[in-house]
Amino acid sequence: MSNEVLFEVIGDQKWLESAADPIARAIHTLFPGDTGRAIKNALHGTWFGHPLHPALVAIPLGAWTAAAVFDALDALSDRKELRAGADLAVAVGLVGALGSAVTGATDWSETDGRGKTIGLLHGLLNVAATTLYATSFFMRKRHRPKAVALSMLGLAISSASGYLGGHLVFGEQIGVDHTATPNASQPERFHDVIDAAHLKEDKPTRVTAGETAIVLVKRGERIFALSATCPHLGGPLDEGKLVGDAIQCPWHGSELALEDGHVVNGPTTFPARCYEARVRAGMVQVRAAK
Repeated sequence: MSNEVLFEVIGDQKWLESAADPIARAIHTLFPGDTGRAIKNALHGTWFGHPLHPALVAIPLGAWTAAAVFDALDALSDRKELRAGADLAVAVGLVGALGSAVTGATDWSETDGRGKTIGLLHGLLNVAATTLYATSFFMRKRHRPKAVALSMLGLAISSASGYLGGHLVFGEQIGVDHTATPNASQPERFHDVIDAAHLKEDKPTRVTAGETAIVLVKRGERIFALSATCPHLGGPLDEGKLVGDAIQCPWHGSELALEDGHVVNGPTTFPARCYEARVRAGMVQVRAAK
């Protein structure tokens, strides 16, 4: 079975699809009000400028791999310090798995389509692996051979989950900057994009400069220009609404500052691209910011 067929089969699982939305809504209820939004932003990694979940994933995977090595060496040499090292590595992995699960679930709740379905299976496999490691940890003093066997099974499951996680990033484009286009495609010189008389006050308006889609917002004498694509999952910012001095994506609610594109509220962790805008001979002109 090819990779694409495998992911199509997973994406078509109705039981995953039907379970995904209720779970996502339940996660949303955990972050009420402004305080909840601030916590959610922190879990997404908006302060980090990068999704936090991938950074934390390395902790359980690395620790549990180290535990497997120590367990194998212990079986060959029967040295107590190797056992202690393996047990400590399992414990570190469990702590890391908790942080990875919280951030991963928060990110997953702001996905759609096949990515959401595959992401749910990814999460369920991680729960299974963590459960096996937790059981192994508490069994290691009295039933070590069985405990080690459980941890080996947990490592296999977490590796399979990691494979799905890699596809979510590279195949489904979850957690990447959807505005990260090559500089060659950016409008280096000013392009006429719209008659200035047709640009209405406080109304996001989509234009194109060359091959680049841009959203314009006029406020008084100023015209703000940002990438029309939300960095989170590619939502159309020109269909969003203005919230204070930011524009809100209609898909998942990311808010990006009109002034410089910085992230006001997640789930995006990447800023919007900004462009220079001016009016010449009655036409709004736009180019890439220098």
